[in-house]
Amino acid sequence: MKPFFTIIVLIVLLSACGNRGGVEHTLNDTTNYLHNIVAFTTDSLINVVIEIPAGTNQKWEVNKESGKIEWEQVSSDSFRVINYLPYPANYGFVPQTLLPESAGGDGDPVDVFVLGASIARGKVVKVKIVGIIHMLDNNESDSKLLAVSTEEPGFDADSSEELKNNYPGVIDILSLWLLNYKGEGQVNILSVNDETDAIRYLRAAHSDYIDQLPSGSKTVGNKIRSSGNARTKENQ
Repeated sequence: MKPFFTIIVLIVLLSACGNRGGVEHTLNDTTNYLHNIVAFTTDSLINVVIEIPAGTNQKWEVNKESGKIEWEQVSSDSFRVINYLPYPANYGFVPQTLLPESAGGDGDPVDVFVLGASIARGKVVKVKIVGIIHMLDNNESDSKLLAVSTEEPGFDADSSEELKNNYPGVIDILSLWLLNYKGEGQVNILSVNDETDAIRYLRAAHSDYIDQLPSGSKTVGNKIRSSGNARTKENQ
């Protein structure tokens, strides 16, 4: 009986050690964050999916094939960690958008900094767009929208002008971080523009997303329906 009991204890301890050391590399969620959430809400706001909470440095991103949020893998046994100061704001993307490579983009959805307190990875937040940092990342267009959450307290700004006046230095901090987080010479800041230009940029990216949908898909208002796979994306 004693040897049997010893074996059971060893199995439990090994299992506990394995669970403690295990690290999740994919957000445990069935949601397709890229396709099944709309960009524009019915109350004139924008949906943003948070990939990286403020104050963290693990580089998570949406998988364009599955729509899941995953920790970016750099080799068979390692995952990307930003070798610089952690993200100074929440970082995510606008669903149902695309920066096509054929137009000089990086082939990804539109990136967004959501200012304020840390927001959990995978949360979909409604935001107001207040500006845009136009930039090149290794010579590809990869501009960053600036936004404030309507659900989290902390930032009271409805425009780039209010952001500059109410929170001086924030745009400078973000720009300096972007210039350095990948190493010298990787990022080129082109300009910082207002919310009107930001919305124009976002709408163009949404149109590019619509254009690349299968021919059987069509849009009705802010919904996207596909006759081929009965997929429907509703407003949130």
